[in-house]
Amino acid sequence: MSASTKYANKRLSVIAILAMIGSAACWGFATVMSRDLLSSFTAPLLLVIQLIASVLILLLLSMPHKPWVYISPSLGRASLTGILEPGLTYSIGLWGLSLTSAGSASIIGSTEPIFIVVLAWIIFKEKPSAKLFACILFAVTGLLLVSYDSATSNAGKSLAGDLLIVLSTLFAASYVVFSAKWANRFPAAVLASSQQFIGLICAISIYIAGTVLGIINQSIFDVKLETIIYASLSGIVQYALAFWLYLIGLKHLRPGAAGLWLTLIPIFGVVGAFVWLGEIPTVTMLAGMVLIVVAVYAGRKEE
Repeated sequence: MSASTKYANKRLSVIAILAMIGSAACWGFATVMSRDLLSSFTAPLLLVIQLIASVLILLLLSMPHKPWVYISPSLGRASLTGILEPGLTYSIGLWGLSLTSAGSASIIGSTEPIFIVVLAWIIFKEKPSAKLFACILFAVTGLLLVSYDSATSNAGKSLAGDLLIVLSTLFAASYVVFSAKWANRFPAAVLASSQQFIGLICAISIYIAGTVLGIINQSIFDVKLETIIYASLSGIVQYALAFWLYLIGLKHLRPGAAGLWLTLIPIFGVVGAFVWLGEIPTVTMLAGMVLIVVAVYAGRKEE
């Protein structure tokens, strides 16, 4: 391998790592923003507003790539992964969260990297290396510690809610596995915008159905303009930037390796909760965060 090729590969690896860290930061910080916003919105309406803002920004990010030249049956098939996430993942996840505790949902959600590895192994025969699998298990242990305190201090758990969170986590993992097969075929912004457009259709359909059935009794006109702007900003961070960066990383990483970087999300969430909400992390949470960082550092060269 020539020196120029080695340099190019190293550069792509660095870009992938930075993109993954950036996406984890966006998801972690935006989770705190969404928690804050749920005091002003019903979950379905918040998701619709966030996705509208996200799709618009992703379309702008797509413009330098001339997205119209990618319109094809192939892009149409790729966009269907948007049904998995954000469509079903967030719709079912929010429903499950309303039936169980936030702590229980966090612990179940922390198993997503394992789901990703198993699904990639079963569907695409991508067997993870022993080192990668060990790092993921180590990181998941850290995730469980980060989630432990909230899980033991929250009541209101239910089997139905927990099962819905499991289903939501499975959909999220499936999105990662299937998107990895499309990531190299389209610019990240083009793929993300098409996926989220489909996800937006799902979210609007659920919102309309809930309104017609009388389950949802809030419209956008019931919310202050500044709160809508705040929700739109959170959507740009949580969906546009996070998914765009994540798909950039997926161009150079296998699903299992990408799943390892997802374990950084709660670290940024804890930091965001401390900065914006004044929530002080416990010793157990800090220990879990250290385990996650060690695991990610150990597995950083896995592709």
